Amino acid sequence: MQHTFFEIKNYRGIGSVKLDLTSKPKAPVFTLVGLNESGKTTVLEAIHSFSQKADFNPLNVPGYSTRDVHELIPISQRSNFNGEISISAGFACDAEDRRAITNFAQSELGCAITDIGATFSVRQSWQFKDSKATSVQPRQTWDIKITARRKGERRAHPLAAATDEWKKIIAHIRELLPSILYFPNFLFELPDRILLEAGAGADEGKHAFYRGVIQDILDAIGEQTTLEQHILQRAKSGTSPDRRSMESVLLKMGSHISQTVFTSWNKIFKRVSGGKEIQVSIDQDEAGSWYLQLRLKDGSNLYEISERSLGFRWFFAFLLLTQYRGYRKGGSRGALFLFDEPASNLHPSAQGQLLESFGRFPDHAPIVYTTHSHHMVNPDWLEGTYVVKNEAIDYDADEDDYSARKTIVTLHKYRTFAASHPNQSTYFQPVLDVLAYQPARLENVPEVVMIEGKSDYFTIRYMQWYLGESTPQYLLPGTGAGSLSDPIRLYSAWGRDFVVLLDADKEGRKQKQRYQELFESVVDGALLTLEDIDLAWHGKGSELLFEEEDRIAIQRARYPEEKFYNKALFNRAIQELIMVRERPALSKATTDRFQSLFRDLSKRLAARSAGSAGSAGSAGSARGDA
Repeated sequence: MQHTFFEIKNYRGIGSVKLDLTSKPKAPVFTLVGLNESGKTTVLEAIHSFSQKADFNPLNVPGYSTRDVHELIPISQRSNFNGEISISAGFACDAEDRRAITNFAQSELGCAITDIGATFSVRQSWQFKDSKATSVQPRQTWDIKITARRKGERRAHPLAAATDEWKKIIAHIRELLPSILYFPNFLFELPDRILLEAGAGADEGKHAFYRGVIQDILDAIGEQTTLEQHILQRAKSGTSPDRRSMESVLLKMGSHISQTVFTSWNKIFKRVSGGKEIQVSIDQDEAGSWYLQLRLKDGSNLYEISERSLGFRWFFAFLLLTQYRGYRKGGSRGALFLFDEPASNLHPSAQGQLLESFGRFPDHAPIVYTTHSHHMVNPDWLEGTYVVKNEAIDYDADEDDYSARKTIVTLHKYRTFAASHPNQSTYFQPVLDVLAYQPARLENVPEVVMIEGKSDYFTIRYMQWYLGESTPQYLLPGTGAGSLSDPIRLYSAWGRDFVVLLDADKEGRKQKQRYQELFESVVDGALLTLEDIDLAWHGKGSELLFEEEDRIAIQRARYPEEKFYNKALFNRAIQELIMVRERPALSKATTDRFQSLFRDLSKRLAARSAGSAGSAGSAGSARGDA
């Protein structure tokens, strides 16, 4: 079961916003971008307040627990609020969900469900009179259609909400709803010892939570082992065969955690972890209670996790509580992760690598995260990006002009937001403007290939990944063949190397001529259309470098019901294949064309770079002679 949308009304600074999680092309990650005080955290808190499962409550994480419902009243209406605060959530059931619900109704209630909708919604609301909640507990309204035939009845009919059968079926569905896991921060302190039996010591809630995490790790290994049966009971048995079997489970746990943690650690921090590994052991404390212990083995030394650096503990907690949660067995098969400003205290390169790790989450565990850092925005996920704005803030004015009473938090799909800024020179520019981005003085602006638009961007990006090409690494998309004048000016002023790749159609050839006349020698060797690479590509755009059967194969990889080529669906399929990292088989003719394209672009960038270096050297010699 998956969330499909959230609609929030009158929640603190939010008037009315809707977060659609069914964007096309389908994104696995949804980004909320905006400056400080824009309302990003408020959106996450509202979504989290819908959750029926208190996953992290036992950990007492700052900012996690639900606030007093009266604090949710819009600030401008606190004096006399007579209205309603509501959060609605949409859900989609797959065939397995519907089968589970049908089996429950048949076996437990003797009730044969003949129809249950593929989608439904649940609305959670609080009523207020004179700024007082009529009930601190929210009212839930289910918009779901269940048609069933009771035992002894001949015909099926819709179940009424007042019936016992409907209430019990809804209670069962509630258990299947995907969890909402909110991480306001990662200030988690993993206990050095995790007690394995309920009531064995203080902080039972915290130990019960981490027992669940340990079971998630076992579920991820995929050998149908359980903490109770295959670790605790074997430890209590004490027999030699049980001991050996238990030690095998612990070794596999340690190996799996080590691979998960240190593979990502090496990528993010760009250094090899050496011989570090996680060891899992079991023992008894002074009171005879069994506990599990996770320790770091570094060379010949063993360390408690709590003895390592703050950065390592942060990263270890992040991976332990996120990478494994999506594998949990029983109950809901899905989870929605909410991250508030993740990795905001990490180096930009580490932020980028952490962002890449989001794409490796399980398919049934989508992510919504907030950021005001351009390093935490992945261009591949822009179709799932939302711009959060506080209409009460004028970011160009003095801070004194801000009034919390005027707060109105709004949410805009990036695609819609970008369309409302048609004068921006690149597809990415609106989001950079929202984040008030400026290159740092020490920032090394890379060489780029400028291309016409986002469709070319995703096509070339996909084939770079498909073929394992590393160069040209950076692509800068415009909003049309004639939109690249400003980027050309900027890169020329910065003294950075670039080439401009245009389609070999009439418009591409026209704009190539215009840029040449406008910039003259500045763009010598930098302007080309596809036919400049291969005369056989005359009249082609980037999508036509694919063989026809390959275009259809790519399209059908995401839209199998479509038998004929459709350019819009093809471009959408390319974006989705990037997101999910799928690689349908392509013909040698197609891959040869793109390899030729990448070789040519690399040569042209290298020639531009060599020309720039030569010019700089000549200028230096002239100054020296003078």
